[in-house]
Amino acid sequence: MALNYSISMMGNPQKPDDPKKAYAKAQISQELTLKGLSKLVASQTTVSRADVSAVLISTVENLFDALRDGKQVDFGELGKFRLQVTSRGADTAEEFTANNITGVNIQFVPGEDLKNIFAGMEFTPVPTRAAVRAVLKAQKAGETTVDISVPDTTVEEPDDTEQGGGGGMG
Repeated sequence: MALNYSISMMGNPQKPDDPKKAYAKAQISQELTLKGLSKLVASQTTVSRADVSAVLISTVENLFDALRDGKQVDFGELGKFRLQVTSRGADTAEEFTANNITGVNIQFVPGEDLKNIFAGMEFTPVPTRAAVRAVLKAQKAGETTVDISVPDTTVEEPDDTEQGGGGGMG
């Protein structure tokens, strides 16, 4: 199975005067919902969809509780979840207090099996969502040409990945 991607011109936020560069952005085609996942698991096992859903919901709740307790949660081949804190620096350790902590992030470290699934993955180029919208708009208006160089002012779906060669819904 191939992963669809589009190409997006992005600048370096630390160097706004530098020319933009082309980066790949993953194009997510579908979403597997909790209901869909529980149906899949139920069809592959002897467990009902309701029981699968209950187990998944309970697993997520227990993950949250463990993270709040400062534990690392190891999901085997999937990977590990743990919390990281961000903070402002203090001149000395004595001057550092909890008030210096500015945020908490969830760190995910993929397991070996998850890392290995990307080996040999194929990639398929597809138009950006903005280009597809422009073509559909032109088609509805009876136009035969489309200028995709004009910036799209439509609100994009949130980009759920990092910039700089990462992917997203661009």
